[in-house]
Amino acid sequence: MASGDSDEQPNVTAADQQLINKFARLHQNFAQIREEMASLMTDLANINEAVDEIMLLGDDDGQAIPYKIGQTFVHFDSDSINERLEKDKEQVETDVDEMKDKSKNLEEQMEKLKTNLYEKFGDHINLETDKE
Repeated sequence: MASGDSDEQPNVTAADQQLINKFARLHQNFAQIREEMASLMTDLANINEAVDEIMLLGDDDGQAIPYKIGQTFVHFDSDSINERLEKDKEQVETDVDEMKDKSKNLEEQMEKLKTNLYEKFGDHINLETDKE
């Protein structure tokens, strides 16, 4: 083959391998954060649904509403449960915002690494991630 042939495999140095490994770790962390965000969004939807259901309860039904904390159900009255749900909702929303920030940061780092690695390796490396 000619030395200018584009099918020639570029040499992978130890520094290149470290960059590839770093990208893999970032991608793994990114996927984990996405899973945690999905779980938090489900929790948020459940809290919103619980708030709606409590609003539909009558005065007699609102005296002892079970609420799961860990593996135990604790009974609250309607005022106390609304306060508890509001507090939980705020915490979940804060956690979602933190996860979004982490996710954005990881995405930016991965994009920088992808740019550098694609410059050197071109079509000889695949760093594309599944975007949902």
